Amino acid sequence: MIIKQFKFSTHTALAFTLLLGASQSALSHTRLEIPTVSEGVRVTNNVVIGHSCGEGKQTIASTVVFPDGVDSIVKVNGAQSSDTIDSYVSNYGNLYQKILDHSVFQFEDEKKDADGNVVGFWVKGGKMPEGYTVYLPFRAGAMLIEPTSCARSVKVVLGIADICKFTPISGFKDGVLETWTPAVGSNYDGVGLGGFDSPATLTVTRDLANNPLEAACGDGVDVEIIPSAAQLNRDMPIINKGKQVWPKP
Repeated sequence: MIIKQFKFSTHTALAFTLLLGASQSALSHTRLEIPTVSEGVRVTNNVVIGHSCGEGKQTIASTVVFPDGVDSIVKVNGAQSSDTIDSYVSNYGNLYQKILDHSVFQFEDEKKDADGNVVGFWVKGGKMPEGYTVYLPFRAGAMLIEPTSCARSVKVVLGIADICKFTPISGFKDGVLETWTPAVGSNYDGVGLGGFDSPATLTVTRDLANNPLEAACGDGVDVEIIPSAAQLNRDMPIINKGKQVWPKP
């Protein structure tokens, strides 16, 4: 497998996204600028906040979670599976890294698990008025699909919250935040809020030229990896210098 590294300018990446015809190009939602890549490709990407929390509201922070691959939910062709992600991905682990950027938000940090793997990031200390768009840059490492598997694609489902006011969980409501998270039973499902069960995703497609499917696989299967409720409850909060600032305790 040859690992390539692509770095796209904003305009090139946007054109690439549009050519892919991906639904994530909808500008009204928080999505990834590049929602689909080939396996073996490392790419500079962006979380794109498409709008704030409503008329007159300003987004003052955002928090992003990637599935950690430990207790993550794995689906195969839409059905939940007892398989672990390493049945389908050879190197799932520390694939993500925040790219330092203070163009809008003054403070940022990565979220790491007990092994030091990056499982997300947060930004705060800025203002995004309604009517604007903000890009949060990060690097997605080159995922390698397990050659012995029948996976033809692996979709990574993210959890994201765009925050317009710091409140406790009990204060979550429209105009305060929008949660672009999978509905898995966490404190951040955002039932009734904008973005409910409409998470951003990154789909990695199998490089069939260099990593062909075995004949027994037929057309192959589509795999999803989704953060569990336990992980979202653990990793969605913004913790700065050891203190949880969102949600307010």
